[in-house]
Amino acid sequence: MDWGGILKQFLLALQFLTRIPVIVRGTVIEEDMARSMAWYPMVGLFIGGGAAAVNVILSYVFTPPVCDLFSIIFLIVITGNMHMDGLMDAADGFFSGKPRDRILEIMKDSRVGSHGVIAGCIVFALKLVLLIQLPQEMKVPALIVIPVLGRWSQVYGAKVYTYARVGEGTGAFTDHVGWREITWATITAGLVVAALFKFMGIFIAIPVLLGTLLLFVYVYTKLKGITGDSLGAVTECVEVLVLLTLQQLPPIL
Repeated sequence: MDWGGILKQFLLALQFLTRIPVIVRGTVIEEDMARSMAWYPMVGLFIGGGAAAVNVILSYVFTPPVCDLFSIIFLIVITGNMHMDGLMDAADGFFSGKPRDRILEIMKDSRVGSHGVIAGCIVFALKLVLLIQLPQEMKVPALIVIPVLGRWSQVYGAKVYTYARVGEGTGAFTDHVGWREITWATITAGLVVAALFKFMGIFIAIPVLLGTLLLFVYVYTKLKGITGDSLGAVTECVEVLVLLTLQQLPPIL
């Protein structure tokens, strides 16, 4: 087994998905970036573990709502707001009422419009309110699992759909994602869900799977493919969906 190659793929995933200063030595090609997507849920596990740690540590000083707020802020800061930025760009494009080519142009614009601002505010508010509403004993598992499943959805989208910007864009490496990546990503995500929620995990997995399918169908109707922004937007929506689903589960601890 090529442990050096595996480590390189994990570090690439960590470098791409977070603002943790990671150095990856050697030449990096699109196939390397594609293979690194197998590790996206694992990186999500580290991100979620950090958010859960923030929640627990601050609970010795602050009230639960304050801890929940800083946990959500941690998720934004550690990722450099990457996925929320994608959500806002996608919202500006999708809700513009323009044809496909114009939507892609709008999504490339670094400026954020009114649709994007409202979408970002809604998702942030939903995450905070839904996290606050969870029983205290479910907050740590919730904070761990939402980044895992959110990043699993990216691997699914990259495997099933082609990149929409032909010949351009930094996300074109997703066209090289194959069965290896989605298989390992699914195994990782499944093990995390099972470890945290036992048999109740099936009631999380099914809504997330169906929601991810429907979200990407919607993206495809708009773009005839995927972009980095659309992957980020789906990630944010899936995380909200996980929190919504957890509202219906009984306390697990």
